[in-house]
Amino acid sequence: MKRTILLIFFSFSFFCTDAQSFGFQIEDEKDIVEIPFVIHNNFMVVDVVINNSIPLKFIFDTGAEHTILSKHIFGIALGLSYDRAIRVIGADLNQELVAHVSSDVHLKVGGAIAPKQDILILADDYIKIDEYVGIEIQGIIGADLIRNLVLKIDYKRHIIYLQRSSSFSPPKRKWKEIPVTIEKNKPYVTAQATLRDKNSKLKLLIDTGASLSLLLHTNTSADINLPENIIKGSVGRGLGGVLEGYIGRVNRLAFGELFFNNIITNYQDVSNVVNLESISNRNGILGTALLSRFNIIIDYPKEKLYFLPHRRYNKGFKYDRSGLELIMSGKDLKTITVLSLISGSPAAEAGFQKGDEILSVNNIPTRFLNLKGVSKKLTKKVGKKIKIKLRRGGKIMILRFKLRDLI
Repeated sequence: MKRTILLIFFSFSFFCTDAQSFGFQIEDEKDIVEIPFVIHNNFMVVDVVINNSIPLKFIFDTGAEHTILSKHIFGIALGLSYDRAIRVIGADLNQELVAHVSSDVHLKVGGAIAPKQDILILADDYIKIDEYVGIEIQGIIGADLIRNLVLKIDYKRHIIYLQRSSSFSPPKRKWKEIPVTIEKNKPYVTAQATLRDKNSKLKLLIDTGASLSLLLHTNTSADINLPENIIKGSVGRGLGGVLEGYIGRVNRLAFGELFFNNIITNYQDVSNVVNLESISNRNGILGTALLSRFNIIIDYPKEKLYFLPHRRYNKGFKYDRSGLELIMSGKDLKTITVLSLISGSPAAEAGFQKGDEILSVNNIPTRFLNLKGVSKKLTKKVGKKIKIKLRRGGKIMILRFKLRDLI
């Protein structure tokens, strides 16, 4: 299915480890350090320098317990140690994968420095997220680096601020304080949701490593049932590969006085999870597509959370109206390719096939649009005419369809 906003989330758990990392350190003469970030298809991407070498691209992820180098070839090139093997729980919350702990790694991210950090190095690139983000990604910045600090994310200026909790004063005026708990270095909020006309409380992970708006784990609450109007397909990609599930909408979601209506929601079946305590008994995830409608402050040591709503923060949530799921592929990730289609969708009825290379949309070459630009065109109003030039094998074709609501 089409990912107008591409999805990823990670669930990592250490087994038999006793890492002694201290995370980012703020020098005495500094009060606040800054980390610039860039948004790529709803992923927060930062530059990370390991052991004073070349910058690498990492996703900034409050939903991951640990910092991870996803491509072990860089670990070898940088001469990192492979101290011990551990088991890692994949994003399906069931599959176990292999990683190695590397100790005493020096990390520099913007103005923040972690001089002696333990990180994980994956034995293989289980994530393969490059084609979804649209650029090469080498790893993930996890919550182990920020667990002792105050984190502020300014989504308008694209800057992350880090500050010692002892020097932090709670914000005033338009900021809203939201109850939060910090468990295994990760922040959770309790939201009020209207699920098929029933009011329910949901425990949700604040996950900047998820590009979605809302994901709910079915089987974690008797109240979480699939809505009548749903789409079956992939709901994201994380450790271990593509995740299958459903996409629909939730009538209403609120925390405090902040609320959303008809929010696009992904549903993941977690009935195979042996122990729900391994995911802190959560009911789901809040991702960047929703979080970026605020500026956010998380005081990890004091367990405080503050939201500053942007103008029209609760405007409607758009979703793809074509039925295409697109990824970046090829050399240097410059080719937009059809990964899959929704059965019975406009694109499926027009004759698209998996593997088709998209060359232009409404006469605009995709090299000028990139993945985000193409996706934006496929969320236009119902009835909008779409003409796509594509390459299938060695043949150039033109297919046409009209956009319509799928959920």
